[in-house]
Amino acid sequence: MSAKVRARNRLLIKIIVFTGMRSNEALQLKIKDFTLENGCYTILIKGKGDKYRAVMLKAFHIESLLKEWLIERELYPVKNDLLFCNQKGMALTQAYLYRQVERIINFAGLRREKNGAHMLRHSFATLLYQKRHDLILVQEALGHASLNTSRIYTHFDKKRLAEAASIWEES
Repeated sequence: MSAKVRARNRLLIKIIVFTGMRSNEALQLKIKDFTLENGCYTILIKGKGDKYRAVMLKAFHIESLLKEWLIERELYPVKNDLLFCNQKGMALTQAYLYRQVERIINFAGLRREKNGAHMLRHSFATLLYQKRHDLILVQEALGHASLNTSRIYTHFDKKRLAEAASIWEES
């Protein structure tokens, strides 16, 4: 795999990890969906049910990879202004992204029951919840219509479950 393709793949995975967007949303991103202001990208996403939402990402997380990829991308016959494309200018597939994430996870020795790009979304939601303890924030960040859907993504940790179990000891 060439360094330029690695830059594209790393950029794609970083965007998913740092925003929690769905893999298909990331694969359909266009350059025009990005706006840079005050060191932060606002990314407009066309989500489920053709509903639009915005996510934000600090520029320093992706800036060098984005620049590197955009230079390489100019050599491709890009269709529909897609940010992520193959050498033929076509959109990358979900299967391709899944294989890349699987390869990285295996290389890192992090074998999980459920791998793939969707696991990155779960990880984002779990980390966001653990840092902020705000389920509504998780719901908004993931673009869920229902709070119950967001609950599935938060993977409550043992510490929180122990807190619930010890509630009767306080009386």
